[in-house]
Amino acid sequence: MKARVASGDAAAQMLYGRSEQAETMREQVRRLAALEGPVLIEGAPGAGIEKVAEVIHLLSSRAERAFLRVGAAALSPEQLAAQVDACGGGTVFMDQVTSLPPETQFALLGLLDSEPKARILVGTFSASADFKTFNADLHYRLDALKVRIPALKERPEDIPVLFRQYVRQASEQTGVKAPPITQEVIADLMAEDWPGNARALMNAATRFVLGLGADDVAEDLGLSEKLAQVERALLIDGLKRNGGNASLTAEQFKIPRKTLYDKFAKHGIQPKSYR
Repeated sequence: MKARVASGDAAAQMLYGRSEQAETMREQVRRLAALEGPVLIEGAPGAGIEKVAEVIHLLSSRAERAFLRVGAAALSPEQLAAQVDACGGGTVFMDQVTSLPPETQFALLGLLDSEPKARILVGTFSASADFKTFNADLHYRLDALKVRIPALKERPEDIPVLFRQYVRQASEQTGVKAPPITQEVIADLMAEDWPGNARALMNAATRFVLGLGADDVAEDLGLSEKLAQVERALLIDGLKRNGGNASLTAEQFKIPRKTLYDKFAKHGIQPKSYR
């Protein structure tokens, strides 16, 4: 894959989200990009592990060189060495590193000890159990520098931000004008747990643009809690879109300011935090 040159801010903003968790992740990515050691990227399925790896590459001093993705499951020591040589001092990314064959794990450890020409980035699902049969020394080495991608259910306020971005992208890619994104659409999206994370939300955005419908909303299990989470996230999204202005937010939701402030108190929201 050919490296794409981007400014630091532009590259970092490829990791969308306004939540505190998203900003923390972006800051960690910026710091890791400035270093030269291997990086372990943890994330649930669909969270965007490869995207984070690509952004680390784009923010690094190797941005104008190659970014190569290699499969870990059947990678031999010889193939590993060949890929490192082939990227010309760029970055080699291996997803699901715990699936590396034992002999390749030893080869990777030796490669890291010898300061390879290429930078090594690896990804794994957020499950420490995956490392039980993994080379312990290699695990310790990879675990020194790592970043974790928070799941969407941990940062529901990012769902509207991500969905709007994915809808814009899908509209541009398909040439189809997107329908309006109503508050009802957002509420339906935020009632979901999104086990497939960003990838599933991206697919939902594409279906939305193409008018193909979306997945069924989650079952009514814990409905009151789900609705409370949705309401809180919608209020936060409204404040962020209006620069923390409560009057504009009340107008947007078509409710009296007193009602809005009652809801802020109920959910522990402070408007000034979003100015």
